[in-house]
Amino acid sequence: MARKKQLSSEPEWTARDEALWSTAEMGVLLRQNRLKQRQRMSVPFAMHHASDETPYAHGPFRLLSLQAAGDGSYVHNGSSLIATGRGAVPMMLGFAAARAAGNASRRRHAAAMAQSQWTPIDTGTLTVSDYGFYMHTPTAIHAWNWDSIQMATLIGPGSLQIFGQSAHGAINWILESDWAELVFLFWATVRCPDHEQLLGRTWLPDDWVTKAFIHAQTNPRYPTQGDFRDMARTLGLTG
Repeated sequence: MARKKQLSSEPEWTARDEALWSTAEMGVLLRQNRLKQRQRMSVPFAMHHASDETPYAHGPFRLLSLQAAGDGSYVHNGSSLIATGRGAVPMMLGFAAARAAGNASRRRHAAAMAQSQWTPIDTGTLTVSDYGFYMHTPTAIHAWNWDSIQMATLIGPGSLQIFGQSAHGAINWILESDWAELVFLFWATVRCPDHEQLLGRTWLPDDWVTKAFIHAQTNPRYPTQGDFRDMARTLGLTG
């Protein structure tokens, strides 16, 4: 009887892990001032920011904006019921109670809708270059350079909150993508080199660093143990 193949205890190495590994590699090249040696990605649109601009990564994104779905207003029901005969008073009281309950429910719903919440506003393909990033959506290609972003903070894995200035005014967005960490790394290196998340190297999630170490120990191809050690040493991930 054939033995069952033993399942590997190593977590699956995903496209997200590959994106973070590429981000780490580009972090090394940035530190060594060798980013231009990285192979450029092929994109179906013209670069906008500079003649020597180079795209390095692309993948799906989702964009969220902090906004309210309503303004707090609602339609107040002021209708009345006039009844006569036996049972008229209870009927009128019941109608008034139902009307009040309905108005209260609509008022609560309107108040809830007036509260700002993170709302998806776009999806598409994100392209990251050394001069900025592009959001290719079904209707347009939106180009953002690093100068347009005033503040950026990683608020979770693959989730970057950005404050900036667009042609239509100030924006407060959350960019969700496997390449969110790369957007942060490039932006912070250029615009905010003293950012605590850059200096503290928390732009690479701790759990991913552990996963990459395990993967490098067991992977016969790439990244290998030597690749991981070189990356970790250059980025200061090891003591």
